[in-house]
Amino acid sequence: MNYHKKANITLALVFIGFLGSVFLKYIYPASVGLQLLNFVLEAALVGGIADWFAVTAIFKKPLGWGYHTELIPRNRVKLIEAVAGMVQTELLHMDIIRRKISEIAYLDALIQFVERQGGAAYLTDKAAFFLRHTAKKQDPAVLAEKLTGFLQQKAQTWPLAPQVEKVSRWALAKGYIDQGLDHFAELLWEKASEGETRLLILNYLEAIKAEKLGNGGSIFRTLLGFVEMSDGLNMEEAADALHIELLLTLRKFNDPADPLRRALRESLVKNLESLTADTDFRAQVESWKNGLLQEEFFQELLTKILSIFLETASSAAPEVLNNVIAPYIQQGWNDFQNNKHLQDQLNSLVIDILCQVIQNEHHEIGMIVRETLTSYSNEDLNQFVEEKAGNDLQWIRINGSMIGSVVGMFLFLFLNYIYDPYIGPFIVHVAQLIH
Repeated sequence: MNYHKKANITLALVFIGFLGSVFLKYIYPASVGLQLLNFVLEAALVGGIADWFAVTAIFKKPLGWGYHTELIPRNRVKLIEAVAGMVQTELLHMDIIRRKISEIAYLDALIQFVERQGGAAYLTDKAAFFLRHTAKKQDPAVLAEKLTGFLQQKAQTWPLAPQVEKVSRWALAKGYIDQGLDHFAELLWEKASEGETRLLILNYLEAIKAEKLGNGGSIFRTLLGFVEMSDGLNMEEAADALHIELLLTLRKFNDPADPLRRALRESLVKNLESLTADTDFRAQVESWKNGLLQEEFFQELLTKILSIFLETASSAAPEVLNNVIAPYIQQGWNDFQNNKHLQDQLNSLVIDILCQVIQNEHHEIGMIVRETLTSYSNEDLNQFVEEKAGNDLQWIRINGSMIGSVVGMFLFLFLNYIYDPYIGPFIVHVAQLIH
């Protein structure tokens, strides 16, 4: 049984009791107890009817009475605005929202979630899946064009010379300079060992011989011819000897202690140290960078590189791609878990972003409430209020009858046992004295 029925039953019982008391009072007019009962039930009935009228007037017209009744339907616009404003500015104020959002450790929850799913292995699978499916959708030419445009736009704010210097120092510290010299020496030796190199040496010697013969006079030409006839000067043998000597020299270049190699390395280090103060070098690097980015072949090169990368990423077997990226993700995930400062910063960033998004759309809270309540008919709005506060309103009716009966009892006792025997005669006596 709901409180609305309880209130109606209470009012009905009071009304029936009042009728019974009137009947008994008529039969036994001298009974003080029946007079008290009649007075109490009359007051309870008046209180119950008054509160029934007041509560009913909130929703509709009681007994057709239209003066200051139907309060909710008549004031629906004010009510909707008041509820929307209360929800937006008081119940869901930004300070309250931010305080509640700040209590949540988002990064801790994220780390726990990833660990439950498998940790770095889970991230590797997701990253590989994303790379494969993203690579299939990309057009290398379009991607290269966008990347080139981005690099050209940012080129002025990205000085390349300091980066060249840093990379060079890093390569020197890691020993990559020595490795490069090893590869350079090996490449030179392979090139020098070809027969074409021996032929170039022979041609060079023949050219020198021709030059000397042309400039040496008749006596020099005669002596040179005599030496050749006596096999004292054989260009073929001289070319072979020089070729062998060149190969031996290049082979020695592989030795880090070789004087020539040490001199070349020291020269590189010395030049590297002077890059910082070399304005011409910086200008040349920047000029080379800007010129390179404007060349058509740069975009074509990017297109080819991206084509190879995208094709490899999209067609490679899942385990192959996973094996490639797994070490990097494992290392990155371990570093992230151990970096509490970074986690705190990211957690603060998430909170700031959420609060900013909510603040930008905070007015939507009131609009949603307003639109929802506006869509209600008067009957729906009455039902909405009754569902939220109906029980308390019906208790007002029940309390009206109860308080009315109590007040009626006190009034009866006051009138019959205080006012009539004492206060009334005193007032009459005072009035007589005045007149």
